[in-house]
Amino acid sequence: MISSYTFGIYPRSEELIEATRKNTENLPSLFQKETEEYITAQTNANLGFVSDPLLKWDDIYRPFSNLESVNLSSLNRIYEMNTFYRILSFDGPNFINGGNTVQSNLDSSLPKNKTVAVPEPFTFADRHISKEFKTKEDFTINIAKMLRAEIDSLVADGFDIIQLLAPSIAYNKEVDFGLISDGLKILTDGLEAKTILHTYFGDVSSKIESLLGLPVSGLGFDITTTPVSSIEKHSFADKILSVGIINSFNTAIEKPQECIQQVDEINAKTKPKESYVSNNFDLEYVPKEFAMNKISALGEIARGAKDV
Repeated sequence: MISSYTFGIYPRSEELIEATRKNTENLPSLFQKETEEYITAQTNANLGFVSDPLLKWDDIYRPFSNLESVNLSSLNRIYEMNTFYRILSFDGPNFINGGNTVQSNLDSSLPKNKTVAVPEPFTFADRHISKEFKTKEDFTINIAKMLRAEIDSLVADGFDIIQLLAPSIAYNKEVDFGLISDGLKILTDGLEAKTILHTYFGDVSSKIESLLGLPVSGLGFDITTTPVSSIEKHSFADKILSVGIINSFNTAIEKPQECIQQVDEINAKTKPKESYVSNNFDLEYVPKEFAMNKISALGEIARGAKDV
């Protein structure tokens, strides 16, 4: 048995989508009902760590729009997906607060074994703009300082694993690993929690060696875009390896026994410090009933895989 978790935004049901459009009187209770259903589904699947389904989040960045000197800008496509996020404009030097923005937007009913995801600094700066910080380096470092305050707040509240979402590292052909490392050092130096950097929306085969040198506890891979054969070429003896075995690109439900065999083969070749399985990116791209079935499959895969 290995550990498991999900990350990112979950799908809203058709009922909740319609209620959101109409802003019905019972909207808050519907959000709470579905949030609790997803948390229960993760618990029933015996996932190692449980995450908030983030149903109230319009996108992974939106809670940060409440910070001082941060304003909403235009809509932008989420990489090549048919969904959008709101670009944030960081228009002053004082947007860093005491670090409770993420925590205050999470459900209080999460169990003790809980995990949370935030964008890593390079990706955050890559997707947004600043009138205050003129260089990408300055913007990224200040975003990192903002995120560290958030992460400290989350760890103090009992979150054991901090997932650092890094799609821009995968999506962009050329990235500055020195800048990425500097930003991550700010997040992880002296942190009393595990950090897993998740790459998706691009093949990182040629970047794995650089990724292994980053100051994080572990790495997560979307194996629909980064071939397993590329991952298996490397040793993860000093890192956690999280395999994005659950595919959010489609509604096909994973076959646990096939996935268990694949995960066991990956672990046998990479010999990771610890092994996890997860989704490859946000489950919001599949309907609710399929998301529920994928959560159940994830738990079965984790229970069936050999410990490392």
